[in-house]
Amino acid sequence: MPHNWAVEPEHDAQDDAQILKTIPPAARPSWWKRRTYGQRVAVGVVSYVLVAIPVVLYAPGALLNNWVPGQTPEEQGKLLGAAGNLVLLALGGVIAVVTVGLSLSRHRQEIDAAERDRQRLLDDQKREQARLSEVDRQRRIETERVLRERFVTTVKLLSDPAPVNRQAALFALGALADDWDAFGNTDEVQVCIEVLTSYLRAPRSDDMLSPLDAEEAHYLEPEDYYDAQRTTPQEVSVKQAGYTVIRNHIQWEAAPNWHDRPINLARAHIDFHVELLRARVDLGGVIDLTAARIAPGGTVDLGAVRISNRGRVSLMDARISGAGGVDMTAADVSNHGMLTLMNVTLTRALVLLVNAKITNYGSVIIRNASIRHGASVDLKGAEISDGGTVDLMASKISADRGVILRNAKIRDGGSVNLGEAVISDGGIVDLSAAKITHDGIVDLGAATIDDRGHVNLSGALISDGGSISLTATTIGEGGYVIRPNGVRSKKAKSEPA
Repeated sequence: MPHNWAVEPEHDAQDDAQILKTIPPAARPSWWKRRTYGQRVAVGVVSYVLVAIPVVLYAPGALLNNWVPGQTPEEQGKLLGAAGNLVLLALGGVIAVVTVGLSLSRHRQEIDAAERDRQRLLDDQKREQARLSEVDRQRRIETERVLRERFVTTVKLLSDPAPVNRQAALFALGALADDWDAFGNTDEVQVCIEVLTSYLRAPRSDDMLSPLDAEEAHYLEPEDYYDAQRTTPQEVSVKQAGYTVIRNHIQWEAAPNWHDRPINLARAHIDFHVELLRARVDLGGVIDLTAARIAPGGTVDLGAVRISNRGRVSLMDARISGAGGVDMTAADVSNHGMLTLMNVTLTRALVLLVNAKITNYGSVIIRNASIRHGASVDLKGAEISDGGTVDLMASKISADRGVILRNAKIRDGGSVNLGEAVISDGGIVDLSAAKITHDGIVDLGAATIDDRGHVNLSGALISDGGSISLTATTIGEGGYVIRPNGVRSKKAKSEPA
């Protein structure tokens, strides 16, 4: 880059000579460019004075001889003053022009200096930004290293024999997932979730089981011993800690949240209370309890759950028995959300969907379910509308309880499908006081009702395009339908609007 001799401070002559020796001859600046701004002004002033003196002395006379030839000295003397003034005025104009030129030159130099300062500032900013970027990169590397060390330590604690340490490890996994989320690595969040849920769904070891007494063992087949053994109180505390971490991340207002994440609890054994109140599952998120065993004393509380935007809660193939069950009171299943209990087996257990809202193409799938021995699916007061569906197709409903739809509102294209269901041995589908209107439908097509099994329609309101379809329904011996007017009928007859 050429050296700017015009604006740099003055150099020692020896320094200048040394610098010039390092520059190729063709690239060396001229003598004039090597002068400082002050030196250039001095040369200009001296040159101007040297020119101005003879001009002032001789120019007026020369002008008079040229403009007014042949004048006597006396006549020229009279005009000499005016000619001198003209010369001085011209010199003054030259001085003004030179002054303006010098000012513009100086202003240009100041602009160039300011531009250099700006460029230096930009360069400094770039260097500082690069430094900060490097600091941030090093900080992220260090943070990631610490997070991974924490993960390793936490996973080791999950195999610790002390229950309190395993409990602490589950809480630590939740905190670690939040830190990974803040760090911006969502894949590691899912890793933490998978480790946490793998502990909750893992088979129980012998030290986690309370032994059966002799009388209990006497009435059980050997293959049933494992399921019949209760989880020890210490291990219950550990497992409940894990479910608490999940609950805290899936509640409506949770932040950060796991609403859109898969939570795999398949085949989990639950013989204690699990609270997942006010959960939100959407944007493709899943709470997967497929093939879970909810044993006597076990309950899963999903009250006020919101399932939407293709979110899904699955209890498919689950076995639910004893006095416990699944509580989804006031659930909201909408916008293609899905609750599936397909192939579920309910024995003396409850699935509560009281006052649930199943709307806007939301669906509750209970196909091929076995509802027996006093078990029930309770949809009392539910609203099923706008394409919402409750699908109980091919389910077996028996032994004193069944499907409760009392006071339900089935309207605006909502439907309850009991096609091919078998309602027997005192099983019941209770639609008493239900309101089936505006193209709502209850479909019992090809269902079988016998052996004290019955469908209760007493007090039901069927109007404005609503209907109950009994097409091809078989009412066998002992089976019956209670019509809206309270009359028992042993013949299948659809109830139109």
